[in-house]
Amino acid sequence: MFISSNEMREHDKREKIVMPEQLVSQVCLIWELDSGSDPVIKSNLHEEHSSLKQLTPLVDADISQNLQTISGTFEQEKDEVYDKETIIKAWLCCHEQRIKLLYGTNIGQQLLLPSTLRHLSLSSCSITNGAFGVCLGSLTSLRELSLTRIMTLTALPSEEVFQHLTALDDLRIDSCWCLRSLGGLRQATVVTKVSIDCCPSLELTCGAESMPLFLETLSIDGCVLAADFLSNGLTHLKHLYMYRCRSSASLSIGHLTSLESFWLHNVPDLCMLEGSSSLQLQDVQLVDVPKLSAGFISQCCVQKSLRVSRSDILNHLLSAEGCTGPEQVLIQSCNETSIFFEASANFTSVKELVISECRIQSVPKNMKDLSCMEKLEIEECPNISSLPDLPSSLKQITIYNCKLLSKNCQEPDGISWPKIVHIPWRYIY
Repeated sequence: MFISSNEMREHDKREKIVMPEQLVSQVCLIWELDSGSDPVIKSNLHEEHSSLKQLTPLVDADISQNLQTISGTFEQEKDEVYDKETIIKAWLCCHEQRIKLLYGTNIGQQLLLPSTLRHLSLSSCSITNGAFGVCLGSLTSLRELSLTRIMTLTALPSEEVFQHLTALDDLRIDSCWCLRSLGGLRQATVVTKVSIDCCPSLELTCGAESMPLFLETLSIDGCVLAADFLSNGLTHLKHLYMYRCRSSASLSIGHLTSLESFWLHNVPDLCMLEGSSSLQLQDVQLVDVPKLSAGFISQCCVQKSLRVSRSDILNHLLSAEGCTGPEQVLIQSCNETSIFFEASANFTSVKELVISECRIQSVPKNMKDLSCMEKLEIEECPNISSLPDLPSSLKQITIYNCKLLSKNCQEPDGISWPKIVHIPWRYIY
Protein backbone atom coordinates (compact mmCIF):
# COMPACT_ATOMS: atom_id res chain seq x y z
CA MET A 1 0.00 0.00 0.00
CA PHE A 2 1.36 3.39 -1.03
CA ILE A 3 0.19 6.58 0.64
CA SER A 4 1.77 10.01 1.12
CA SER A 5 2.54 11.13 4.64
CA ASN A 6 -0.04 13.93 4.66
CA GLU A 7 -2.82 11.53 3.61
CA MET A 8 -2.39 9.02 6.41
CA ARG A 9 -5.26 8.99 8.90
CA GLU A 10 -7.38 11.25 6.67
CA HIS A 11 -10.52 9.20 7.21
CA ASP A 12 -12.73 11.93 5.73
CA LYS A 13 -11.26 11.22 2.30
CA ARG A 14 -13.00 7.86 2.19
CA GLU A 15 -16.24 9.59 1.32
CA LYS A 16 -14.62 11.21 -1.71
CA ILE A 17 -13.08 8.00 -3.01
CA VAL A 18 -16.29 6.13 -3.74
CA MET A 19 -19.56 7.41 -5.22
CA PRO A 20 -21.61 4.22 -4.74
CA GLU A 21 -24.76 4.87 -6.78
CA GLN A 22 -22.94 6.30 -9.78
CA LEU A 23 -20.29 3.58 -9.78
CA VAL A 24 -22.80 0.72 -9.58
CA SER A 25 -24.99 2.11 -12.36
CA GLN A 26 -22.04 2.91 -14.68
CA VAL A 27 -20.40 -0.50 -14.27
CA CYS A 28 -23.73 -2.23 -14.95
CA LEU A 29 -24.20 -0.14 -18.11
CA ILE A 30 -20.81 -1.18 -19.44
CA TRP A 31 -21.33 -4.79 -18.34
CA GLU A 32 -24.33 -5.02 -20.67
CA LEU A 33 -21.91 -4.64 -23.61
CA ASP A 34 -19.17 -6.80 -22.14
CA SER A 35 -19.67 -10.12 -23.90
CA GLY A 36 -17.49 -12.35 -26.00
CA SER A 37 -14.74 -14.83 -25.27
CA ASP A 38 -12.86 -12.55 -22.85
CA PRO A 39 -15.27 -10.30 -20.91
CA VAL A 40 -13.36 -7.53 -19.16
CA ILE A 41 -15.69 -6.97 -16.20
CA LYS A 42 -15.69 -10.64 -15.20
CA SER A 43 -11.93 -10.80 -15.63
CA ASN A 44 -11.51 -7.76 -13.39
CA LEU A 45 -13.78 -9.25 -10.73
CA HIS A 46 -11.71 -12.44 -10.79
CA GLU A 47 -8.49 -10.48 -10.20
CA GLU A 48 -10.16 -8.29 -7.59
CA HIS A 49 -11.45 -11.32 -5.71
CA SER A 50 -7.89 -12.58 -5.32
CA SER A 51 -6.58 -9.19 -4.16
CA LEU A 52 -9.42 -8.52 -1.72
CA LYS A 53 -9.23 -12.01 -0.25
CA GLN A 54 -5.68 -11.27 0.90
CA LEU A 55 -6.98 -8.29 2.87
CA THR A 56 -9.55 -10.33 4.82
CA PRO A 57 -7.45 -10.65 8.02
CA LEU A 58 -6.50 -6.95 7.93
CA VAL A 59 -9.87 -5.21 7.59
CA ASP A 60 -12.31 -4.53 10.43
CA ALA A 61 -15.46 -5.95 8.85
CA ASP A 62 -16.25 -9.50 7.75
CA ILE A 63 -16.21 -9.45 3.95
CA SER A 64 -16.39 -13.21 3.42
CA GLN A 65 -20.03 -13.18 2.28
CA ASN A 66 -19.33 -10.39 -0.23
CA LEU A 67 -16.33 -12.30 -1.56
CA GLN A 68 -18.56 -15.33 -2.01
CA THR A 69 -21.02 -13.22 -4.03
CA ILE A 70 -18.19 -11.95 -6.24
CA SER A 71 -16.83 -15.44 -6.82
CA GLY A 72 -20.21 -16.50 -8.19
CA THR A 73 -19.49 -14.37 -11.27
CA PHE A 74 -16.71 -16.57 -12.57
CA GLU A 75 -17.89 -19.87 -11.10
CA GLN A 76 -21.20 -19.85 -12.98
CA GLU A 77 -21.66 -21.28 -16.44
CA LYS A 78 -21.23 -18.93 -19.38
CA ASP A 79 -24.93 -18.62 -20.20
CA GLU A 80 -26.17 -18.45 -16.61
CA VAL A 81 -27.87 -15.21 -15.58
CA TYR A 82 -26.69 -13.39 -12.47
CA ASP A 83 -27.60 -10.14 -10.73
CA LYS A 84 -24.95 -7.69 -11.90
CA GLU A 85 -26.01 -4.94 -9.49
CA THR A 86 -25.77 -7.26 -6.46
CA ILE A 87 -22.30 -8.39 -7.51
CA ILE A 88 -21.01 -4.84 -7.99
CA LYS A 89 -22.45 -3.78 -4.64
CA ALA A 90 -20.69 -6.74 -3.00
CA TRP A 91 -17.40 -5.65 -4.62
CA LEU A 92 -18.05 -2.09 -3.47
CA CYS A 93 -18.47 -3.18 0.16
CA CYS A 94 -15.12 -4.94 0.01
CA HIS A 95 -13.50 -1.99 -1.74
CA GLU A 96 -14.71 0.43 0.94
CA GLN A 97 -12.95 -1.70 3.53
CA ARG A 98 -9.78 -1.52 1.44
CA ILE A 99 -10.04 2.28 1.35
CA LYS A 100 -10.59 2.38 5.11
CA LEU A 101 -7.50 0.25 5.61
CA LEU A 102 -5.44 2.35 3.20
CA TYR A 103 -6.23 5.73 4.76
CA GLY A 104 -6.15 4.46 8.33
CA THR A 105 -2.88 2.60 8.01
CA ASN A 106 0.33 3.17 9.94
CA ILE A 107 2.31 0.99 7.58
CA GLY A 108 1.85 2.87 4.33
CA GLN A 109 4.85 3.95 2.31
CA GLN A 110 5.65 6.12 -0.67
CA LEU A 111 6.51 4.68 -4.07
CA LEU A 112 9.94 6.03 -4.94
CA LEU A 113 11.46 5.06 -8.28
CA PRO A 114 14.64 5.98 -10.21
CA SER A 115 14.33 9.27 -12.07
CA THR A 116 15.86 7.62 -15.16
CA LEU A 117 12.92 5.18 -15.50
CA ARG A 118 11.46 5.19 -19.03
CA HIS A 119 8.62 2.65 -18.76
CA LEU A 120 6.32 2.25 -15.75
CA SER A 121 3.50 -0.27 -15.37
CA LEU A 122 1.45 -0.39 -12.18
CA SER A 123 -1.07 -3.19 -11.74
CA SER A 124 -3.44 -4.21 -8.92
CA CYS A 125 -1.77 -2.12 -6.25
CA SER A 126 -3.30 0.21 -3.66
CA ILE A 127 -1.95 3.72 -4.07
CA THR A 128 -3.49 7.07 -3.18
CA ASN A 129 -3.74 10.10 -5.44
CA GLY A 130 -1.11 11.89 -3.41
CA ALA A 131 1.39 9.04 -3.40
CA PHE A 132 0.96 8.57 -7.14
CA GLY A 133 1.58 12.27 -7.76
CA VAL A 134 4.77 12.21 -5.67
CA CYS A 135 5.94 9.12 -7.54
CA LEU A 136 5.40 10.60 -11.01
CA GLY A 137 6.80 14.01 -10.17
CA SER A 138 10.39 12.77 -10.21
CA LEU A 139 10.17 10.59 -13.34
CA THR A 140 11.36 13.16 -15.85
CA SER A 141 12.59 10.47 -18.30
CA LEU A 142 9.31 8.53 -18.34
CA ARG A 143 8.06 7.72 -21.87
CA GLU A 144 5.32 5.13 -21.28
CA LEU A 145 2.91 4.87 -18.35
CA SER A 146 0.44 2.02 -17.86
CA LEU A 147 -2.12 1.77 -15.03
CA THR A 148 -4.12 -1.43 -14.66
CA ARG A 149 -6.73 -2.17 -11.97
CA ILE A 150 -5.63 0.67 -9.69
CA MET A 151 -8.99 0.81 -7.93
CA THR A 152 -7.91 3.28 -5.24
CA LEU A 153 -7.04 6.04 -7.72
CA THR A 154 -9.71 8.71 -8.27
CA ALA A 155 -7.74 11.38 -10.15
CA LEU A 156 -4.55 11.67 -12.15
CA PRO A 157 -1.91 14.12 -10.82
CA SER A 158 -2.01 17.89 -11.18
CA GLU A 159 -0.87 20.06 -14.08
CA GLU A 160 2.39 20.79 -12.25
CA VAL A 161 3.29 17.08 -12.16
CA PHE A 162 2.52 16.53 -15.86
CA GLN A 163 4.54 19.58 -16.84
CA HIS A 164 7.63 17.83 -15.48
CA LEU A 165 6.98 14.70 -17.58
CA THR A 166 8.59 16.15 -20.68
CA ALA A 167 9.31 12.75 -22.28
CA LEU A 168 5.93 11.06 -21.70
CA ASP A 169 4.41 9.96 -25.03
CA ASP A 170 2.09 7.03 -24.28
CA LEU A 171 -0.52 6.73 -21.48
CA ARG A 172 -2.65 3.61 -20.93
CA ILE A 173 -5.34 3.38 -18.26
CA ASP A 174 -7.11 0.05 -17.89
CA SER A 175 -9.83 -0.97 -15.42
CA CYS A 176 -9.44 1.81 -12.89
CA TRP A 177 -13.07 1.74 -11.82
CA CYS A 178 -12.98 4.66 -9.38
CA LEU A 179 -10.98 7.07 -11.57
CA ARG A 180 -13.17 10.15 -12.08
CA SER A 181 -10.75 12.80 -13.35
CA LEU A 182 -7.79 13.01 -15.70
CA GLY A 183 -6.35 15.76 -13.52
CA GLY A 184 -3.79 17.93 -15.26
CA LEU A 185 -3.24 15.59 -18.22
CA ARG A 186 -3.88 18.42 -20.67
CA GLN A 187 -0.51 19.89 -19.69
CA ALA A 188 1.29 16.74 -20.88
CA THR A 189 1.98 18.43 -24.19
CA VAL A 190 4.22 15.68 -25.61
CA VAL A 191 1.71 12.87 -25.06
CA THR A 192 0.46 11.67 -28.47
CA LYS A 193 -1.22 8.35 -27.51
CA VAL A 194 -3.89 7.79 -24.85
CA SER A 195 -5.79 4.55 -24.25
CA ILE A 196 -8.61 4.37 -21.67
CA ASP A 197 -10.26 0.98 -21.07
CA CYS A 198 -13.05 0.09 -18.65
CA CYS A 199 -13.07 3.22 -16.50
CA PRO A 200 -16.82 3.58 -15.85
CA SER A 201 -16.55 6.43 -13.33
CA LEU A 202 -14.43 8.64 -15.57
CA GLU A 203 -16.19 11.83 -16.63
CA LEU A 204 -15.35 11.98 -20.33
CA THR A 205 -16.66 15.45 -21.07
CA CYS A 206 -15.22 18.36 -23.06
CA GLY A 207 -12.36 16.37 -24.56
CA ALA A 208 -10.27 19.42 -25.39
CA GLU A 209 -10.27 20.47 -21.75
CA SER A 210 -8.96 17.17 -20.38
CA MET A 211 -6.89 15.60 -23.16
CA PRO A 212 -3.29 16.48 -24.16
CA LEU A 213 -3.12 19.36 -26.61
CA PHE A 214 -1.18 17.45 -29.29
CA LEU A 215 -2.92 14.11 -28.90
CA GLU A 216 -2.84 12.03 -32.12
CA THR A 217 -4.29 8.65 -31.10
CA LEU A 218 -7.19 8.14 -28.69
CA SER A 219 -8.68 4.74 -27.85
CA ILE A 220 -11.73 4.47 -25.57
CA ASP A 221 -13.11 1.06 -24.52
CA GLY A 222 -15.81 0.35 -21.95
CA CYS A 223 -16.57 3.92 -20.88
CA VAL A 224 -19.52 6.31 -20.74
CA LEU A 225 -19.24 9.25 -23.16
CA ALA A 226 -20.93 12.58 -22.50
CA ALA A 227 -22.62 14.44 -25.36
CA ASP A 228 -19.88 17.10 -25.38
CA PHE A 229 -16.98 14.65 -25.20
CA LEU A 230 -15.86 15.47 -28.76
CA SER A 231 -17.48 18.89 -29.00
CA ASN A 232 -14.31 20.96 -29.47
CA GLY A 233 -10.53 20.90 -29.69
CA LEU A 234 -8.47 17.76 -30.39
CA THR A 235 -7.49 19.32 -33.70
CA HIS A 236 -4.35 17.16 -33.97
CA LEU A 237 -6.22 13.87 -33.47
CA LYS A 238 -5.51 11.40 -36.30
CA HIS A 239 -6.85 8.11 -34.93
CA LEU A 240 -10.03 7.73 -32.86
CA TYR A 241 -11.15 4.29 -31.70
CA MET A 242 -14.23 3.63 -29.53
CA TYR A 243 -15.38 0.20 -28.38
CA ARG A 244 -18.16 -0.99 -26.06
CA CYS A 245 -19.12 2.52 -25.01
CA ARG A 246 -22.38 3.99 -23.75
CA SER A 247 -23.01 7.43 -25.17
CA SER A 248 -25.50 10.16 -25.84
CA ALA A 249 -27.60 9.93 -29.01
CA SER A 250 -25.29 12.35 -30.84
CA LEU A 251 -21.57 12.99 -31.10
CA SER A 252 -19.92 15.79 -33.08
CA ILE A 253 -16.76 14.98 -35.06
CA GLY A 254 -16.79 17.55 -37.88
CA HIS A 255 -14.10 19.71 -36.24
CA LEU A 256 -11.62 16.79 -36.10
CA THR A 257 -10.05 17.92 -39.36
CA SER A 258 -6.84 15.87 -38.92
CA LEU A 259 -8.73 12.61 -38.42
CA GLU A 260 -7.59 9.69 -40.62
CA SER A 261 -8.95 6.62 -38.81
CA PHE A 262 -12.36 6.41 -37.12
CA TRP A 263 -13.61 3.19 -35.51
CA LEU A 264 -16.89 2.51 -33.70
CA HIS A 265 -17.48 -0.99 -32.36
CA ASN A 266 -20.45 -1.90 -30.16
CA VAL A 267 -21.74 1.60 -29.45
CA PRO A 268 -25.49 0.89 -29.16
CA ASP A 269 -26.83 4.29 -28.08
CA LEU A 270 -25.37 6.45 -30.85
CA CYS A 271 -27.85 7.72 -33.46
CA MET A 272 -26.10 10.68 -35.10
CA LEU A 273 -22.55 11.62 -36.09
CA GLU A 274 -22.71 15.35 -36.66
CA GLY A 275 -20.26 16.94 -39.08
CA SER A 276 -18.99 13.68 -40.57
CA SER A 277 -19.74 14.85 -44.11
CA SER A 278 -16.83 17.30 -43.97
CA LEU A 279 -14.21 14.62 -43.27
CA GLN A 280 -11.80 12.88 -45.65
CA LEU A 281 -10.94 9.60 -43.90
CA GLN A 282 -8.54 6.78 -44.73
CA ASP A 283 -9.96 4.06 -42.52
CA VAL A 284 -13.52 3.76 -41.13
CA GLN A 285 -15.08 0.97 -39.06
CA LEU A 286 -18.74 1.07 -38.05
CA VAL A 287 -19.61 -2.28 -36.46
CA ASP A 288 -22.50 -3.02 -34.10
CA VAL A 289 -23.94 0.48 -34.17
CA PRO A 290 -27.63 -0.49 -34.51
CA LYS A 291 -29.15 2.97 -34.04
CA LEU A 292 -26.71 4.99 -36.15
CA SER A 293 -28.54 6.77 -38.94
CA ALA A 294 -26.89 6.09 -42.28
CA GLY A 295 -28.05 9.49 -43.51
CA PHE A 296 -25.74 11.31 -41.13
CA ILE A 297 -22.65 9.70 -42.67
CA SER A 298 -23.77 9.57 -46.29
CA GLN A 299 -21.31 12.23 -47.50
CA CYS A 300 -18.32 11.06 -45.46
CA CYS A 301 -15.49 10.14 -47.84
CA VAL A 302 -13.58 6.91 -47.08
CA GLN A 303 -10.48 6.44 -49.20
CA LYS A 304 -8.67 3.28 -48.08
CA SER A 305 -10.57 0.80 -45.90
CA LEU A 306 -14.21 0.49 -44.81
CA ARG A 307 -15.58 -2.06 -42.30
CA VAL A 308 -19.34 -2.16 -41.57
CA SER A 309 -21.99 -4.48 -40.15
CA ARG A 310 -24.96 -2.97 -42.00
CA SER A 311 -25.59 -2.87 -45.74
CA ASP A 312 -27.40 0.50 -45.62
CA ILE A 313 -24.33 2.17 -44.12
CA LEU A 314 -22.15 0.54 -46.76
CA ASN A 315 -24.32 1.76 -49.63
CA HIS A 316 -24.62 5.29 -48.23
CA LEU A 317 -20.87 5.67 -47.76
CA LEU A 318 -20.11 4.37 -51.25
CA SER A 319 -22.62 6.81 -52.72
CA ALA A 320 -20.80 9.90 -51.45
CA GLU A 321 -20.37 12.50 -54.18
CA GLY A 322 -16.84 13.23 -55.35
CA CYS A 323 -15.32 10.27 -53.48
CA THR A 324 -13.52 7.51 -55.37
CA GLY A 325 -14.24 5.03 -52.57
CA PRO A 326 -12.10 2.60 -50.55
CA GLU A 327 -9.88 -0.13 -51.93
CA GLN A 328 -10.88 -2.56 -49.18
CA VAL A 329 -14.44 -3.28 -47.94
CA LEU A 330 -15.15 -5.58 -45.00
CA ILE A 331 -18.66 -6.67 -43.99
CA GLN A 332 -18.45 -8.06 -40.45
CA SER A 333 -21.01 -9.37 -37.95
CA CYS A 334 -23.95 -8.53 -40.19
CA ASN A 335 -27.24 -9.79 -38.75
CA GLU A 336 -29.24 -9.28 -41.93
CA THR A 337 -30.44 -12.35 -43.83
CA SER A 338 -29.38 -10.79 -47.13
CA ILE A 339 -27.36 -7.81 -48.29
CA PHE A 340 -27.45 -5.88 -51.51
CA PHE A 341 -25.26 -3.42 -53.40
CA GLU A 342 -27.25 -0.43 -54.64
CA ALA A 343 -26.79 0.76 -58.19
CA SER A 344 -25.96 4.26 -56.94
CA ALA A 345 -23.02 2.97 -54.87
CA ASN A 346 -19.57 3.28 -56.42
CA PHE A 347 -17.72 -0.04 -56.16
CA THR A 348 -15.21 0.62 -58.93
CA SER A 349 -12.43 1.33 -56.44
CA VAL A 350 -12.92 -1.89 -54.44
CA LYS A 351 -10.06 -4.34 -54.94
CA GLU A 352 -10.69 -6.50 -51.88
CA LEU A 353 -13.99 -7.64 -50.31
CA VAL A 354 -14.17 -9.55 -47.02
CA ILE A 355 -17.42 -11.00 -45.64
CA SER A 356 -16.87 -12.27 -42.12
CA GLU A 357 -18.94 -13.69 -39.24
CA CYS A 358 -22.26 -12.83 -40.89
CA ARG A 359 -25.71 -14.44 -40.75
CA ILE A 360 -26.49 -13.65 -44.36
CA GLN A 361 -27.80 -16.51 -46.48
CA SER A 362 -26.48 -15.33 -49.83
CA VAL A 363 -23.82 -13.15 -51.38
CA PRO A 364 -25.14 -10.12 -53.34
CA LYS A 365 -26.25 -11.18 -56.82
CA ASN A 366 -24.62 -8.20 -58.49
CA MET A 367 -21.10 -9.11 -57.35
CA LYS A 368 -20.05 -9.01 -60.96
CA ASP A 369 -20.42 -5.23 -60.85
CA LEU A 370 -17.29 -5.06 -58.68
CA SER A 371 -15.30 -4.92 -61.87
CA CYS A 372 -11.93 -4.13 -60.26
CA MET A 373 -12.10 -6.61 -57.38
CA GLU A 374 -9.03 -8.85 -57.19
CA LYS A 375 -9.49 -10.57 -53.83
CA LEU A 376 -12.59 -12.09 -52.15
CA GLU A 377 -12.68 -13.64 -48.67
CA ILE A 378 -15.70 -15.28 -47.04
CA GLU A 379 -15.11 -16.39 -43.46
CA GLU A 380 -17.28 -17.82 -40.68
CA CYS A 381 -20.55 -17.49 -42.64
CA PRO A 382 -22.38 -20.79 -42.04
CA ASN A 383 -25.58 -19.83 -43.90
CA ILE A 384 -24.05 -19.02 -47.30
CA SER A 385 -24.37 -22.03 -49.59
CA SER A 386 -23.59 -20.75 -53.09
CA LEU A 387 -21.94 -18.01 -55.10
CA PRO A 388 -23.30 -15.74 -57.85
CA ASP A 389 -21.38 -14.82 -60.99
CA LEU A 390 -18.09 -13.23 -60.00
CA PRO A 391 -16.05 -10.55 -61.81
CA SER A 392 -13.38 -11.71 -64.25
CA SER A 393 -10.86 -9.45 -62.49
CA LEU A 394 -10.81 -11.74 -59.43
CA LYS A 395 -7.37 -13.26 -58.79
CA GLN A 396 -7.83 -14.85 -55.38
CA ILE A 397 -10.70 -16.32 -53.36
CA THR A 398 -10.56 -17.60 -49.79
CA ILE A 399 -13.40 -19.51 -48.14
CA TYR A 400 -12.83 -20.34 -44.47
CA ASN A 401 -15.10 -22.21 -42.06
CA CYS A 402 -18.18 -21.98 -44.28
CA LYS A 403 -19.32 -25.60 -44.34
CA LEU A 404 -22.09 -25.33 -46.91
CA LEU A 405 -20.25 -23.03 -49.26
CA SER A 406 -17.00 -25.00 -49.06
CA LYS A 407 -18.84 -28.17 -50.02
CA ASN A 408 -20.51 -26.50 -52.98
CA CYS A 409 -17.22 -25.08 -54.26
CA GLN A 410 -15.45 -28.43 -54.47
CA GLU A 411 -14.04 -29.57 -57.80
CA PRO A 412 -15.58 -30.87 -60.04
CA ASP A 413 -19.20 -31.39 -58.98
CA GLY A 414 -19.87 -28.51 -56.56
CA ILE A 415 -22.69 -26.29 -57.80
CA SER A 416 -20.52 -23.19 -57.33
CA TRP A 417 -17.36 -24.70 -58.79
CA PRO A 418 -18.04 -23.16 -62.24
CA LYS A 419 -18.20 -19.72 -60.55
CA ILE A 420 -14.63 -19.94 -59.24
CA VAL A 421 -12.85 -22.12 -61.79
CA HIS A 422 -11.44 -19.07 -63.59
CA ILE A 423 -9.78 -17.70 -60.40
CA PRO A 424 -6.00 -18.40 -60.30
CA TRP A 425 -5.66 -18.69 -56.53
CA ARG A 426 -8.32 -20.62 -54.61
CA TYR A 427 -8.08 -21.35 -50.86
CA ILE A 428 -10.91 -23.37 -49.35
CA TYR A 429 -10.64 -24.53 -45.73
